[in-house]
Amino acid sequence: MTTPGPSQATDPAGTDPAGPAADGTDTADQAPDPSRRRLLQVLGAGAGVAAAGGAGVVASTSPAESSSTGEEALGVDRVVRTTCSPNCTGSCGQLAFVRDDRVVKIQQAADFPDEVYNPRGCMKGLSFHHNIHGDDRIQTPLIRTGERGSGEFREATWDEVLDRIAEEFARIGDEYGYESIHVFGQVPGSGYVHKGANYRACATLGMSHGTSFDFNGDLPMGMPITFGVQNAEHETKDWANSRFLLIVGANPLDTRIPDAHFLFDAADRGARLVVVDPVFSATAAKADSWLQIAPGTDAAFALGMVHAILEEDLADLDFVRTYTDGALLVRLDTGKRLRAEELASVEDRGQTGRRAEFDEVYVVWDHGTDRPTALGTEKLGMPEGVDAALDGTFEVDLVDGGRVEVVPAWSLVAAEVERWSPERSEEVTGVPADLIRRAARAYATESPAAILMGGGSNHWFHGDHIGRAYALLATVTGNIGRSGGGFSVYVGQYKVRLDTSPWWTLEDRSAPIVPSIYFLRGRTETMHPDIPYPEHGFKALFCTFANMFVQSPDLNRLYETLEGLEMIVVADPILTETAKYADIVLPATTWYEKTDLTATPIHPFVQIQQPAIPPVGESRDELWMWQEILRRIDPDLAEEHVLPHSAEDAVEMMLAAGDTADGPTRGMTLEGLREGPMRLNVPDPEVPFQRQVEELVPFPPRSLPAPIEATQRFVPTGRIEFYKEEERFLERGETVPTHLTPHDDGVHDPQAFPLTLLSPHSKWRIHSTYSNNPWLQEIHGNRPGVMIHPEDARARGIRDGDEIDVFNGRGQLGAWAKVTEAARPGSATLHEGWWPRFFRSGKGVNELTTSEVNPIHEIHYVANMWSPSTPWKDCRCEVRRA
Repeated sequence: MTTPGPSQATDPAGTDPAGPAADGTDTADQAPDPSRRRLLQVLGAGAGVAAAGGAGVVASTSPAESSSTGEEALGVDRVVRTTCSPNCTGSCGQLAFVRDDRVVKIQQAADFPDEVYNPRGCMKGLSFHHNIHGDDRIQTPLIRTGERGSGEFREATWDEVLDRIAEEFARIGDEYGYESIHVFGQVPGSGYVHKGANYRACATLGMSHGTSFDFNGDLPMGMPITFGVQNAEHETKDWANSRFLLIVGANPLDTRIPDAHFLFDAADRGARLVVVDPVFSATAAKADSWLQIAPGTDAAFALGMVHAILEEDLADLDFVRTYTDGALLVRLDTGKRLRAEELASVEDRGQTGRRAEFDEVYVVWDHGTDRPTALGTEKLGMPEGVDAALDGTFEVDLVDGGRVEVVPAWSLVAAEVERWSPERSEEVTGVPADLIRRAARAYATESPAAILMGGGSNHWFHGDHIGRAYALLATVTGNIGRSGGGFSVYVGQYKVRLDTSPWWTLEDRSAPIVPSIYFLRGRTETMHPDIPYPEHGFKALFCTFANMFVQSPDLNRLYETLEGLEMIVVADPILTETAKYADIVLPATTWYEKTDLTATPIHPFVQIQQPAIPPVGESRDELWMWQEILRRIDPDLAEEHVLPHSAEDAVEMMLAAGDTADGPTRGMTLEGLREGPMRLNVPDPEVPFQRQVEELVPFPPRSLPAPIEATQRFVPTGRIEFYKEEERFLERGETVPTHLTPHDDGVHDPQAFPLTLLSPHSKWRIHSTYSNNPWLQEIHGNRPGVMIHPEDARARGIRDGDEIDVFNGRGQLGAWAKVTEAARPGSATLHEGWWPRFFRSGKGVNELTTSEVNPIHEIHYVANMWSPSTPWKDCRCEVRRA
């Protein structure tokens, strides 16, 4: 039986205000499993609980004072305020209800100073006590006894495993260099102290630290290319200030649950909500309009909208002239921007200062004087009285006596846009041209208008062009730098909000950082020379809080890489697939068992995690682990850099570094944070590029923790750049935003593998976390369902619920069919994050995904900022009945 689905598209301008039928179509991973075994289990007593530290109790539990929150009925000993901290960007304040040193209930704290953020939380965070005390919890150190991956271990003491790790690391360091040890930890924004301890340990010994934001495929390369920043997004409460919300490749009702209500707040105020997605998602079901786009064609859609806006004279070209590189002249002979120093004669109107010492002075054509005029980088805008051209072809005399034709960069951008009429966009995207025009008109006239982009539009080999095209759409309508507008990319817990340098680095050195994609696949021919790839390759892996062997792309290639490693150490609270593959497993604490500092990209509050319970079993936090390992390898270095510091010390070091008049943590103290969340020293609401637009400050603003000089090189003009002149852009014909056909390594013939494999995030997991949680298993079932359209199912003789194989040239896995009209014909959708144990066969969806590196991503290198990002969705496959 097939699941009913919606109509293909509705009018984004609002002539059909009801939008698609919100008929409750279930697009979750799979139908619920009726089993309630784990739900009804009584939590058993844990073994070997260590002594408790000073937990921050924020609610009394005496009978006279506890009735309002239910402590008396629960019979709990204490309630502790802490922070939920998986890789989800929520950073929701939580209350942990504790009885007999066990978390028996989790509840939203609802204590943010800004009431619009109260309460925050979701069913995942509220069920985490089952992870803390569940069957998969690791309670003692383990040493492998069987083959790697067999899951055969023996229990060991901490001294035994630490001695062995130190001995092997010292041997590898002496033989190959410590840089041959790859330390991989998930996003540090969810734990600045303990994930920062990884960086500090790497700086101490010289081990290589990996990257996560790019390895997750979340780095939106359109952002550094266009704006010079790692990423940018409005704080989520600013969604409510929008008049038009264009949601592309995102499903916030499933993946931004604590913030989704801001979309409805905007709708209540009259905003229009338009969703662009191949799949009929939960968010599409609530939208005014759903535009069902062909996967990977967003750039063609966005360029079609820009074409319609220019065609109907709805563009804000003064905004383009003021804030972008559109007026800067480009030489037609070389494709490079014209520099003032190249000209025999150039007018100077006094705006030729430089933003940085490595900047150059560029040139615009002044219609008023009909001459070239120099333009520096220290300030946006144009010199007084200059009427800078955005189109036309001009000839200029060069200092060497030659003569060359030049054009404004905008004319090159506009020429590419001219090729993408809504009719041509329809041919590529499948979205009717009339609806593209209606969407463009509404977006350009309903002001302010916001674009909310998620990973679904970012996770492509040519995802940089998708981001550049949507950035162009936002810029050409003047929606950058204003409340309720903007182009925001909501992906990952990536952003470093504080000055972490006192903790993450040493006074004289920092950790060498190698993008983890190179750990997976080795050097590429176009790898940036600044990447400190180890001379002898990688010989060991230390992995913390990251289910890498499920979540890495191109899994079979990863397993080939692991065969050459001499030691694999995994620190995790849970016996994941990655932990099962380790030589040594270290039992780590959860965020309910340690002190840490957290923040998130999407709301500007700093919070601490406070231990609600003692460490379960013999688990320990990462800082303690590294202190003990380094003490065994080099006692002097350990004593100098690591041993003297506690988690509280690290918190205070980072807070103090930003406690200046303009610093992000002005006025913050550890004791203050124990009282509750504190807002960063940022505007309210927090709007990216506001200073650039309002004060003409050059791009980019700083992306912590990188120094500003590193990211200024991404946009050498100091402006929003839609024309890129670096040699590789020129060689590949990618100087301006365009649509490029989905790539998938170029190895999968569409005739043989006709389906696009989409792997969106699940409502019921944070990546692979919570896969084994009994509450969530009951809600969504415990078997992976692959969503396919009835037309595709019929052609393959597949019925709903059938066992199926999903395969391509990289791998094969066994799952179950979920036949539904919510899927787009020509696609197969399997939510990412399922552990291998839940499939009929195979390692999971990432057996089929690619790890190919786009050379554009290697032009510059700043870790996690301009670095190779993973094209998860750029994947072709076929499905057959098993």
